[in-house]
Amino acid sequence: MRIKLWSFDTVNLDFEDLDATVTAVHGPTGAEVKINFRLSKGQIDGDLKTMRTHLEIIATDTIMDLCSFLENPD
Repeated sequence: MRIKLWSFDTVNLDFEDLDATVTAVHGPTGAEVKINFRLSKGQIDGDLKTMRTHLEIIATDTIMDLCSFLENPD
């Protein structure tokens, strides 16, 4: 069985300011990472389930960008 390293715990969206917070939890250690970002009005289209998935994808892309920078800071 494959070990799940990360899972998304919470996704919060402030519809007034368009600020989003996504919390990811590292399964083996229980460490939490909170990713905060601001959305444009065009990014909040769709139903809630689609929006949650979209926010998780944005958070994942943000983490991957940070990881690639930390691995190779050139």
